[in-house]
Amino acid sequence: MTAQQTLHIHLVSDSTGETVHQVARACVAQFPNVTTVEHVWTLVRSEAHLHALCAGLDRNPGILLMSIVNDEMRDKILAECRSRGIPAVSVLDPVVHLLGRVLGQTTQNLPGGQRRLNTAYFDRIAAVDFAVSHDDGMNMGQLEQADILLVGVSRTSKTPTSMYLAHRGYKVANYALVPQVPFPLHYLDGLNLLVVGLTNDPKRLSQIRRTRQMAMADTDNVTYVDVDQITEEVRHGRRLFSEQNWPVIDVTRRSVEETAAAVIQLHTNWQESQT
Repeated sequence: MTAQQTLHIHLVSDSTGETVHQVARACVAQFPNVTTVEHVWTLVRSEAHLHALCAGLDRNPGILLMSIVNDEMRDKILAECRSRGIPAVSVLDPVVHLLGRVLGQTTQNLPGGQRRLNTAYFDRIAAVDFAVSHDDGMNMGQLEQADILLVGVSRTSKTPTSMYLAHRGYKVANYALVPQVPFPLHYLDGLNLLVVGLTNDPKRLSQIRRTRQMAMADTDNVTYVDVDQITEEVRHGRRLFSEQNWPVIDVTRRSVEETAAAVIQLHTNWQESQT
């Protein structure tokens, strides 16, 4: 077994740092025996920021990943890294250069360009607002603008998946199935939206619900964590999904991001079937 290693990673950006942070996390995940210490440097656009970064590199040598669009600043950072023997990579360069070569265009070098206040940005904000106001069965009579409705028993990641999808620009509502309460199908009459059923392993659900009960100091609702009761809830949910011909995603071994990716794929296929 490979010994556990510790690596200092300097994440440098001329904007919020989200891009380089996500790239770093995705790559580091391929090395489970490495413990990383992240040093985040955002809005690096001036000489003062560069001096502070260099001092940080001297204190904690390691590697540097950056998403810097300004050529001059990027070259200065690379030069400082070379002088210290610190490996450095500009994570945007390969893709930007490829796009420029294919499109025959030069880049605009706009820091945080993907977050400009354009129509797409405001659409995402509207989607987040929609997800909040249509969480857990709220405003079911106002689904005309919804792209997706997520349905499942309690604690099947409906809310976090809805919020993740909202940040991707999808207007998502979600509804929690309650024992002995029929799903209000009449709310879907005349609507054209994708409905996705979410399910989970009963034993896993029991563990998740028990943890939530402990956090809320709730000791009265015994049936909420009873495996037999949960099994019946899951069975009832699957029966509903089957009767309505709704696609089903089992979230037992999925992260929220993986569940959202599966929903997006279903939505893409659904849209294609509508044309």
